[in-house]
Amino acid sequence: MKKKIIAGLLAGMMIAGCGTAQGTGGGTRESQTEPGEHVSSGSEPGSSQETPVEISEESINVSETVSPIEVSYSESDLNEEWISALSGSSVNLFENILEGSGEGQNILISPTSMMMAFGMTENGAAGGTLSEMENVINGGISCQQMNPIMYAMAEHLESSEDVKWNVANSVWMRNDGLFEIVPEFAQAARSWYDADIWMAPFDEGTVRDINGWVSNETRGMINEIINGIDDENRMFLINAMAFEGEWEIEYSEDQIIENYSFTNYDGSTSNVTMLFSTEASYIELGDGIGFIRPYKGNQYSFVGILPDEGISVNDYITSLASGGADFSEAVRNPRYHDADIYVRMPEFTTEYEIQMRDVLTEMGMTTPFDPENADFSGIMRPVSDPEYNIWISSVLHKTFIDVNREGTRAAAVTSISLDTCMATPEYVEPLYITLDRPFVYAIVDNETGLPVFLGCVNSL
Repeated sequence: MKKKIIAGLLAGMMIAGCGTAQGTGGGTRESQTEPGEHVSSGSEPGSSQETPVEISEESINVSETVSPIEVSYSESDLNEEWISALSGSSVNLFENILEGSGEGQNILISPTSMMMAFGMTENGAAGGTLSEMENVINGGISCQQMNPIMYAMAEHLESSEDVKWNVANSVWMRNDGLFEIVPEFAQAARSWYDADIWMAPFDEGTVRDINGWVSNETRGMINEIINGIDDENRMFLINAMAFEGEWEIEYSEDQIIENYSFTNYDGSTSNVTMLFSTEASYIELGDGIGFIRPYKGNQYSFVGILPDEGISVNDYITSLASGGADFSEAVRNPRYHDADIYVRMPEFTTEYEIQMRDVLTEMGMTTPFDPENADFSGIMRPVSDPEYNIWISSVLHKTFIDVNREGTRAAAVTSISLDTCMATPEYVEPLYITLDRPFVYAIVDNETGLPVFLGCVNSL
């Protein structure tokens, strides 16, 4: 029952955005050579990575110095109410990104990646900063409840034997002695999210190290998440995810249709490679109909949904976000048909990148981005100067997907940048003292305050 609930939760959260055919691509990890034969290796986006990137000696992994805490989860951590809340939050995130991007764009997000990055961050947030993150990202689920949910999801994903998942989290902190990480936050990040904690100089070498870590954890599908580090950047909290799965039922040659016409958003047409299959079930979700095509092991599936004629993708997602239907419920309870269900879908590859700050602000998450009012005091604290404040300056989200005749490869990275700034003091009217008339003076003992010399000047 536990696995069934988790699988339903994952299916409801893995929403792939709209896309047009851009190429066939393909490939999986180096241990599976057949699917990867037509993909070049190296550092190109989407390529299979054969040689892991080495992290420099200047970046020090201090994870082993963190005292672990005992973590556990139960079926009650994944009840139907919370599954529905996370599914709704996923659709809301997608809808707001679509709204801000305009119609006709290819969009791809990983709500799970965002939730893991923010879930980790929430362990050091407080007050309105925390509650806004819980409402926007978690769908109202508290941080204490979110931790075991994220832990359970990662455990379940990486336990699959038939498809390959990689889930990784890391914390990168500037190693200049001005701030120290709060032990309770380090324990939560390490224990609930299995996060590696790195102390680094935050120079050009650190940029290479962070991007190298991302490339390693996404199996070379995403090779860069930052292109530089600002002086104010104090910490990066990063989630990386990678998925590689072959279809449960392979496509035969007669199921591959070349030069099939695909009508784009603007009315133009493109020639694509279309994959034809017969599926066992379908879903009805609001004003759309879709199919579920399983990957090997039948534990994970690709879901494709076609909005009704005359309804744009943007309008369709908006209707779901407004409560038109429950995505996860529809996926967990597919429909069956008395006759065959014929499906055609194009091979396609999509890469996407978005800075989430404006989107999240519009959704009601404002305090975490406020340099003066954000409260991340539970993540790190200044060693000597208490006037510094910590806030989120950037939330960068990157994704990649390649859907082809052999299966699917996908990756996502979410990077949350925490910056520091001097707290702005309350304004006080200046005090002016001008010795331009008779005055008293003294030479005093600072320890006792007693005047060693005491005098006055009445005239000069």
